[in-house]
Amino acid sequence: MEELLIKNLIKDNLLDFDKLIKKNYRNIGLTEIEAFFLMELYALKEKGIKSLNPKNLTKNMSLSENDVTDLLDSMMQRNYLSFDIKENNKGKMTESFSLDQTIKKIIDYYKNRIDKGIVNTTKKHETDESEIADILETQLQRQLKPLEVEVIIKWIKEYNYSKEDIKDAIIDAVKAGKITISYIDGILLKKKQNKDTSVVNTNRKKSKVLKDFLDS
Repeated sequence: MEELLIKNLIKDNLLDFDKLIKKNYRNIGLTEIEAFFLMELYALKEKGIKSLNPKNLTKNMSLSENDVTDLLDSMMQRNYLSFDIKENNKGKMTESFSLDQTIKKIIDYYKNRIDKGIVNTTKKHETDESEIADILETQLQRQLKPLEVEVIIKWIKEYNYSKEDIKDAIIDAVKAGKITISYIDGILLKKKQNKDTSVVNTNRKKSKVLKDFLDS
């Protein structure tokens, strides 16, 4: 869905493909030459050129045909570029290239950056519990209730969830638009059950403190 949205924004000139590449090529693992190469490919696509000829690509780049061929192969192997062979309405097989995978890499980079922003705090915390509480208060935009704080303590002290697992669960809850203690607790429980395949009873009862909180 995000990929289609970005493609349409680029197509409608609301986003500039070249600017996206220039700003993010290092973030998605490209060198300057590779970034310029992808911009050249995009320019060809904009002109309606669907098939690629290494000889034509050397015109605007100080590279040999062998260099261009190596770049094309590298872009394909590393999932920045793909080729499709389709049959046209005249029954002739035609080749076209796509830069959708590059767009997806840029989307994934921004999504990961947003995810990290959700669980990063600028304050220094003495305990993992206080850090998790701070993150949740930021997302909920209110102070936690005493029972909510008790649940956080239970997660770490009694159920031995790692801080990283709790942060991942918070990210999942934010994405789902369900930032509640009970929803996060359900995510953590499910992940724990998936990790521990030896657990027979997968329906652990909620802790009393959580039950009291949900019933209040």
